[in-house]
Amino acid sequence: MLGHAWAHVRARPARLAAVLLAVALGTAFLAATAVFTATSAAGLRMVAAAPLTGADVVVDRDPEAAGADSEPDWADRLADRPGIAATAPVHARTVQLSTGDRRGTANVSTIADRPGLRWFDLDEGRWPEAPDEVVADPETVAGTGLAVGGDVRLVDAEGAETTATLVGVADLDFRPLTGVQYRLYAPEAAFSGDTPHSALAVVEPGTTPREAVEELDGALPPGFTAATAQERADEAADRFAGGSRQLETVLLAFALVALLASAMVIANTFTVLLAQRRRDTALLRLVGADRRQVRRMVALEAAISGAAGALIGTAAGTGLGYAGATAMGLAGGGLHVSPLALAGAFLVGLGTAVGSAWLPARRAAATAPVEALRAADMSGGVRFGAVHAVGAVLAVAGAAGAGVGTASGSPLVTVVGGFVAALGLLAALRYPIARSFGAVQAVLRRMGGTASLAGANLARNSGRAATAALALVLGLGLITALATAASTGRATIDADLRDRYPVDVGARVAEGSVARETVQAVEDIDALGTVEAVRTADVSIGALGETTLAGISPEMAEAAGAERLREEPSGGDGGEEAAPVMLVSDQQLAALDAEEGERMRLAVGIGGGEAEHAFTLYSSGLAEAAGTVAPVVREDVLEELEGRDTGEAGGAGDADRSMVWGVAGDDADRDAIADRMAAVAADDPDLLVGGALSERADITQALDVMVNLSVAMLLVTVVIAAVGVANTLGLSVLERTRESAMLRALGLTRSGLRGTLAVEAVVIGLVGAVLGTVIGVPFGIVGVGAIVGDQAPLVVAVPWSSLGLVVAAASVIGVVSSVAPARRAARIAPAEGLSDD
Repeated sequence: MLGHAWAHVRARPARLAAVLLAVALGTAFLAATAVFTATSAAGLRMVAAAPLTGADVVVDRDPEAAGADSEPDWADRLADRPGIAATAPVHARTVQLSTGDRRGTANVSTIADRPGLRWFDLDEGRWPEAPDEVVADPETVAGTGLAVGGDVRLVDAEGAETTATLVGVADLDFRPLTGVQYRLYAPEAAFSGDTPHSALAVVEPGTTPREAVEELDGALPPGFTAATAQERADEAADRFAGGSRQLETVLLAFALVALLASAMVIANTFTVLLAQRRRDTALLRLVGADRRQVRRMVALEAAISGAAGALIGTAAGTGLGYAGATAMGLAGGGLHVSPLALAGAFLVGLGTAVGSAWLPARRAAATAPVEALRAADMSGGVRFGAVHAVGAVLAVAGAAGAGVGTASGSPLVTVVGGFVAALGLLAALRYPIARSFGAVQAVLRRMGGTASLAGANLARNSGRAATAALALVLGLGLITALATAASTGRATIDADLRDRYPVDVGARVAEGSVARETVQAVEDIDALGTVEAVRTADVSIGALGETTLAGISPEMAEAAGAERLREEPSGGDGGEEAAPVMLVSDQQLAALDAEEGERMRLAVGIGGGEAEHAFTLYSSGLAEAAGTVAPVVREDVLEELEGRDTGEAGGAGDADRSMVWGVAGDDADRDAIADRMAAVAADDPDLLVGGALSERADITQALDVMVNLSVAMLLVTVVIAAVGVANTLGLSVLERTRESAMLRALGLTRSGLRGTLAVEAVVIGLVGAVLGTVIGVPFGIVGVGAIVGDQAPLVVAVPWSSLGLVVAAASVIGVVSSVAPARRAARIAPAEGLSDD
């Protein structure tokens, strides 16, 4: 049988090209995942271990532990311990960095004074020596436009400002992951007075790191732990690997989806090929081949083409995986790959090819020799069977489970239910898709010409066309689900941020008023409909202590949705004084031991005086609009408080306006607003931007990266599905040679024949796109609902423009898939086709 299988492959290799390509793509996905995760994990391990390169022992201090030494020089005192040759404190500080035209967050870390404990070399300049000298990594130099000798302004969390000089550029082969934009390194003297959180130590000759750790364990006070540098590096690498394992799981899931699409293409290919070879199979049966030998021959054909595809895919996947890790900056440790993982990818690809061909082989081997010798009927529909019924039951049960999981806030139940529903749909959908081509035929018949011929072909070969469409349903449905999930996720995030941050722009200065030029720059942002420099006052309020009280105009209250502030103050029962509304944060409401809407008298200290005033308290996100907690009242209420408690008229011109708020319309581009505010902040070094823009930027950036990566991965599935459509059309050209020749003889032009195949392909693509969209949208919504749970109200946002692109892309896929088969069909001469047997 091996000889017969090889003869079939060698005689007509083009017919198995789709099998080879589908297996190659699916295997490449698996191999790329294996190489990417291994290489990135090694890179992350190097990132984690690099700062400990020169150390033997690491001592960590727990600042929360009772009795922990809080003296700044505790790390220096470790050098007096037996077996310890030298120590270096480890500090880290997050600051705001400004270079005049650039502004961002920077992490300032310690450079050990002892050269042996420094974990990187210099690419340019010299090591810093004075407290006001720093070294930067190459990305920071490029991002800020700094040069050696240039000055940079640093502001810490307490508002203390320093100016540092860049004296060197670090020579790093990778970018440490610290969660900030810029990275600076300063000498130990720059952290004078700070208590280090860790210390690095070098042991004396003759002492092992383990011996030093054991000695320190018995001598260190409570709150300190010692470990070897290798142990700490392994722990940090494991923490990094946790995130990479989650990404690996996602990539493997998409690889399995791609392999499932490959299996559909392979099964469809062998179904058609074996139908075309019914006479060959019958002759083998007549000369003595039994069913098992026929099945084995088909399996060997699949194994030959599958092995070639898996080999190509494994090689290509290795290169793609390393390229992906390099592009993400995670290949600092070089190429890492497990031979077993690559062997597994090869075997999975080979097994997918053989397994997918097994059912068509069984069906072909079960055909009686006498029946096979008759003229082959290449048409085929889909009969409703047990597999479709079971699939429908699974789809309904899985959908119900996913709904229950979403309602109960259980992502695991939702994922399991969704997976079961997806499997059920894949099993059940082939029948209704095949039936739908009958309706399509009725529509195309009315159009006449090539459209009518295409409709007849689809209806006659509905089973094969349904399988090709189902592969597209899988790929395009998942892309639709991701697009819907991303859109719904963004809408939910935006709604939640609007509740927590009713204003889109919230910025402040630590003292005085926001500069008029800065306010004007914010007002010049076209997307902001309402902008106001908010009146503020430093006050003390009862149990809240010292805080900032903000007073806003009725116009800003309306724009921010604070309707209660627009109400006129009402008096209490029995003719009590009016109690204007004060908006506070949830924590402040709890600190005041007040209920929502409760009337309460509070001691308000302002301008040196203090008096009790009645307020009606409500919780609101406005109290945290500028990134700091500040109760909010109406501006006229604050003006009256300042005038009443100081005995002076609270003139608006003399008031501090330390905040600026801006509210955008519903359709505003908030990412563009964030970019404009970044430029405004760069021009005003005293301005601190908080609120929705900064948080939304962080969340949506992570969401966009994940969605873009997922869509890129799923495009592999769509490519495989497109190969399936092209293969279906190509094989149909071979089986319809007589029909095409007859049509040519009756006057159908080559362009007409090409148009027939193009219409067939476009219809298959559109059916796959429409079903994928109908299925993908609810799956995306349910998925986001499970993740969000009861953390925030779900806001459904269907990305209609993206869905339109999916449908358009399906049409393009159909047209492109028909090009090669159409050219092949158009080259058939009428006489040649009519002589074909």
